[in-house]
Amino acid sequence: MDYIKHRNVIQNGRAGRHTVEWKIGIDRTRDVPVYRQIIERVTRVVQSRELKPGDRLPTERELAEEIGVARGTIAKAYEELERDGIVDVIRGSGTYIAGTAGRSAAGRKERAMELIESMIGGLLELNFSLSEIRSYVLVKLLEKEEQLKEFNLAGIDCNPEAMAIYENQLLYVSRSWMHKFLLPDLKKHPNPESLLAGFDLILTTSTHYREVLGLIPGLKAKVFQAAVAPSPDTIASLATLGSTSRIAVLTISPRFGEIILRKLHELQLTPNVVKHALVSDKPDLLEFLADVDGVIIPPGVSLEQLPNHRSALPRFKERSGWFLEFTHQIERGSLIYLEERISELLTR
Repeated sequence: MDYIKHRNVIQNGRAGRHTVEWKIGIDRTRDVPVYRQIIERVTRVVQSRELKPGDRLPTERELAEEIGVARGTIAKAYEELERDGIVDVIRGSGTYIAGTAGRSAAGRKERAMELIESMIGGLLELNFSLSEIRSYVLVKLLEKEEQLKEFNLAGIDCNPEAMAIYENQLLYVSRSWMHKFLLPDLKKHPNPESLLAGFDLILTTSTHYREVLGLIPGLKAKVFQAAVAPSPDTIASLATLGSTSRIAVLTISPRFGEIILRKLHELQLTPNVVKHALVSDKPDLLEFLADVDGVIIPPGVSLEQLPNHRSALPRFKERSGWFLEFTHQIERGSLIYLEERISELLTR
């Protein structure tokens, strides 16, 4: 895949110039529509702070030429990004990164309210009472919840920490339970296709997509690849770490520790990581926390199960020690598309 830098540099409203490699992550062989991949790419660039509020994006024509797609594809991506509050479109001026954090969620909520208002208006025109509308909506919601209980979703990744995060995301957005499979275990299975054949959808990450397809080529139509990355809060917290900070890393799996260290390198952060332990090793917290400023951990780790936690944790807090949760999650663009895929499968 060719990576082309956007030569028409983005103007920053405050001053300064940025160059973004827009083609990174755009892959026509994926089963995700290109406009969705563009949404994912813009979202990633915003989350990583390559672009900041007020920065101008390329025009539809410029970006279409750089990526090699139709202008309408870019227009569709920009339209959804605007609707979700990630960008602001100023007619006659350009498309800019939205000015406040959280606009994305607010934009979705506003759109949801518009759709609900439109639906209620349509039913009132058909002479249904508000009480009847409430009953019908409740019936459909209950039906949808029952359908989701029967929906079989499998998830495949290389570490249990990320799998738990993905599962929580899916429970929050679609109420879908996910059956988790670790990639190393799947590779050892004598017949992975028979193991996964009964699932309606198989979720994996872009990193492992090719490897998973190699294990279950006959189930390609069921495999969904999602882009994953640290959450914006995680990136913001990591950015505060100085080069003199003495950091410990505590994870469930060695692989998740590698992901944390790689992300620190990608963000060009240089804290002094002095130790890494696994929860299963049951490190003595008095010793583990004694000479560090902070600890990076995955969400959900119970420190109370570790030796000497009762005395170690208060001491650590007294000297301003901190814990940073490293949340590696499905990116918003992929999550929206995954919701759509689940909805499509449920309505067949």
